[in-house]
Amino acid sequence: MSATAPHLHINSKKVLYGAIILFILPFILFSFWNFPSADDYMIIDKRSQFSFWQLQSNVYQNWTGRYFATFISSIFSYSGFLYSHYYLHTLLLLSLTVFSWLFCLRQINKYLLYDRLSLSSLVILSLLLLILEINIIPEPVTAFYWFSSAVTYQSPLVLIILLSGIIIKLLFSSYNKILYFIIACILVILLNGCNEMITLFVLINSAFLLGYYLLTYRKMPFLIISLFSLNIISACFLLFSPGIWHRESLLNQGSFISGISIAFMRFIVINWFFLKEPLWWFSGFFIYLFFFKNNYTAHLIFKSSKRLSFTSLLAFYAGSGLLIYIPILYVTNSSLPLRAENIICFLYSLILLLIITICNSGKTNNTSSSAFSVYQYRYLLFSILIFSTENMKKVTDSLLSGFFYNQIMKERLSLLENAKRQNEHEVTFDEYEIAVSKKIKEYPAADRQMLRDIIVKPPPIICFGKDLYDVNYLKELYGIKKLNIRKE
Repeated sequence: MSATAPHLHINSKKVLYGAIILFILPFILFSFWNFPSADDYMIIDKRSQFSFWQLQSNVYQNWTGRYFATFISSIFSYSGFLYSHYYLHTLLLLSLTVFSWLFCLRQINKYLLYDRLSLSSLVILSLLLLILEINIIPEPVTAFYWFSSAVTYQSPLVLIILLSGIIIKLLFSSYNKILYFIIACILVILLNGCNEMITLFVLINSAFLLGYYLLTYRKMPFLIISLFSLNIISACFLLFSPGIWHRESLLNQGSFISGISIAFMRFIVINWFFLKEPLWWFSGFFIYLFFFKNNYTAHLIFKSSKRLSFTSLLAFYAGSGLLIYIPILYVTNSSLPLRAENIICFLYSLILLLIITICNSGKTNNTSSSAFSVYQYRYLLFSILIFSTENMKKVTDSLLSGFFYNQIMKERLSLLENAKRQNEHEVTFDEYEIAVSKKIKEYPAADRQMLRDIIVKPPPIICFGKDLYDVNYLKELYGIKKLNIRKE
């Protein structure tokens, strides 16, 4: 065997594919251990009160303007299909996220990189972008596993990525422009029906980009102007919906001055979520070296932005973030759950990577040969770094406790269903730790103190809040008036 054989084996796409599969498999397994909670039960509870379309109108008028998120939730929930196939939404979102990235990257590769990357490389990059998202967002559980949150906050990311790919085709392809424009219009309308933060993100950042383009070239393609106009109109259907204003009146407005300071701090914290991750830093290093090796391509892509300094780009970066956070925190009286920041965190991590790439493209004097030696080992380094995150402790804890969590929740659901069949209005559960302790006795291999300390807690990757998070809709659905929790 040659001396270079070990190097070839440990630093190859096959090793990286293996690491990616090893990383993703637990997240697929968790979807089958997952269980509905809280708002997941709301729509199925309302089906006896409203028809499908009456429900859409009622939610839009009285609670939220998120018309697309409500529509998708209704499709999955109204018939009860969601609850017998609860794993499905997680698998769909994981798959659609990878597919959307693959579609977008193929357009970038075709029209901007001139097919420099192979299909296998694009697949790897799509999977790595999914893994990067999982590793840096504040709450993976609410992005992929809690349906009510996932459909509201993760599905718009899929739409944004698809829309980006379609816009690239619209700008650079000489064929089927009307078809691409129609698809882009549909995606914009759907996107603005998901949640307020994503709507503001798209509105503010597209306004910045189009403003800069107009100042640079003194003209604007008609289709892009039309798309931006539609974006504004459809955004108004969400931001000024009766449900949004009704919900705001319940929360009460906060102080505008305190909103600014809190927005500044929240934006810093969101940046910290990805700045602390080695995988994010290496991704930036990888992109920089890729464009260094393809300097002519980088010059063509970023030539229009060369007149912008790093300071001005950072000012745009911080300004757009604050313009999103300030109004949201003001109208909600500074009430903003982490799940609403998942995708904002991920998108701004990509924007900052883009800014760093723009500012470093074309610089050829300060890159040493040792940097390229590191680049040659990119497959091995990515294979290691995707596991170098604080999320891995949550993953290992969930692997140990997820099976027991699923068993306990199934038993509780069985008790609720029996009570409903027998028209009983009182149900008694064991406290979660007690129920798990009893279950562990059936599995001697797990009956070790070190394992028990992990297993008796709900799995952090798939359990949001606690084992019985916000049971009001659950009790209403099953007609339960009193829920007792045994603590002994």
